[in-house]
Amino acid sequence: MPINVPVLLGGKIQDAYSWALTAPGGSKAALNDASSRNPSFTPDVKGKYVLTEATSGATFDVYAGAWVGVITGQDDKGEPVVDATCTACHNGTVAPDTFTPWKASGHAEILTQNIDDPSGHWSAGCASCHTVGYDAEADNGGFDEAMAREKWEVPHGAVGNWAKMLKDYPATARLANIQCENCHGPQDSEAHMQGAARQNISSDLCGACHGEPARHGRFQQWEESGHANLELAIEEATVENRGATAAHCGRCHAGEGFLAWIEQGDLTRRIQGANGDATVEELTALGMTADSVHSQTCVVCHDPHAQGKTSGEPNTATVRIEGDTALLPAGFKAVGVGRGALCITCHNTRNGAHNDGTGDPTSYSAPHTAAQGDVLMGENAYFVSTGARSKHSFIKDTCTTCHMELTPPPAEYSYNLAGANHSFKASLAVCSECHGAYDGGTLQESTEAMLHELGAQMGDYLLSKMPDPVHVKDYTPHESGGKSYDVKSDDLILDKANITAIEPTEPHGQQGFILKLGAPMEVTYSPQDEDAHKLSVTEVQVQLGDFTTDGKAALIETSDPLVKAGWNYFLIHGDGSEGIHNPAFVMDILRATMDALK
Repeated sequence: MPINVPVLLGGKIQDAYSWALTAPGGSKAALNDASSRNPSFTPDVKGKYVLTEATSGATFDVYAGAWVGVITGQDDKGEPVVDATCTACHNGTVAPDTFTPWKASGHAEILTQNIDDPSGHWSAGCASCHTVGYDAEADNGGFDEAMAREKWEVPHGAVGNWAKMLKDYPATARLANIQCENCHGPQDSEAHMQGAARQNISSDLCGACHGEPARHGRFQQWEESGHANLELAIEEATVENRGATAAHCGRCHAGEGFLAWIEQGDLTRRIQGANGDATVEELTALGMTADSVHSQTCVVCHDPHAQGKTSGEPNTATVRIEGDTALLPAGFKAVGVGRGALCITCHNTRNGAHNDGTGDPTSYSAPHTAAQGDVLMGENAYFVSTGARSKHSFIKDTCTTCHMELTPPPAEYSYNLAGANHSFKASLAVCSECHGAYDGGTLQESTEAMLHELGAQMGDYLLSKMPDPVHVKDYTPHESGGKSYDVKSDDLILDKANITAIEPTEPHGQQGFILKLGAPMEVTYSPQDEDAHKLSVTEVQVQLGDFTTDGKAALIETSDPLVKAGWNYFLIHGDGSEGIHNPAFVMDILRATMDALK
């Protein structure tokens, strides 16, 4: 944190708060309203401020410092020259060389570019984001103090302004553009050598500048996307909710998990620790806990040190995986897909290869819901030939072209609909870029109708296999006694005549069906270490493996065509494009699957 800037604290929800502050020597800082959930204080000298909250036992450190800046000149490529004090360590040997990619990025030239452009529009109003430490309310060595000291004034845009600034106003130029300290905090601080203390993957950090509608609204666009779903990250990718299996789901549902996963190289494995799959302790150290986990934030997709230049067409924004994917958990590679390789790395079925060549299924598993990569590349379906790659997969940058480049961002979060769309929702209107007046709507209607027909056929097939009565276990989330439950019921015996409708569903990642009942039935649930409770229900959700003839023997073996049909059904359903990603492949799957169930 910079000195002389207020710090607002945020406590967990609890009945009472008792905060205390231990400040470094010479400081007069004090907490404002120490018994509230959100007290504040202003660090007034450089050093470490220790905060404790007695009720929860929480304690953490805040490091305060002053701004320094790194730019000392300009090289023959027009890129900034970095202070040798920094590059003496950040040379790729002692510490990572983050300066080389940064120098070629848009961050390193945003002020430079604008003041040298005769049509540039840079003003002091841009300085809070485009310089280091500009804050007229705080004295901490920032750009505004250097401006005042050297009497630099914002010039009218003209070639040569930056060179003049470097020569005549070196202290101000040193703090120009977006540098390390904008994201990592003041360099003149004890935190400089603390490592993790200066790293944060939260999108809030990027949103401080990339969250200013209507000009720079990428943060708000991202907030509308599924990537921003923190509740899902907590549910699927934290040790509290998943234990050690967070090493599986956390690969894509936790920002911390994804970064660790792609770093290890072998993407067919879970997040790895020192001796195989990461342990609860190792996942905790990564930050995969309910208190600290992040969803898929900006820096999960983009390396902020090498983010490219996003202004102009074409933009050169980079993502962490481009061109080809590694071998994916779904058992295939996506080759030549440009920036879409990053998307496909998670947007695949993630359950190994599934096709006629791999033999019968060995479980009732459904494909992971994010099946877009499989469908686009024509992989992982039964009753058809796989490898039937869509023509859409040959579009430059695949996913990002249609979802981000051709589809404009939301109007309320963009300037004249300009910039890449970080809500990631594709518009059918983009189809007209290649297909004239055709917008894909009729294809989606046909796909949805055929998928509905397949679902009905699957229900009829299952019904024809059922004995009368049939044994099932309900797996419907429910409430009882003011408490939420997500457990299977005890064995339930159903008369076939009481089943009025049946349709596919996916309870807990498994193929299953919803059975709608003509007459209510009483169902018993026996949670572990709790008394049983009963509910009267008019429908039940049943995993396919829980249809039995006698409470034990499976009604449908995994080798049954229904299991392959179910995989195909949920593959297309989970893709979500309703045929757009790979029309021919999807139609072939639907026709072949319906034929297989006849």
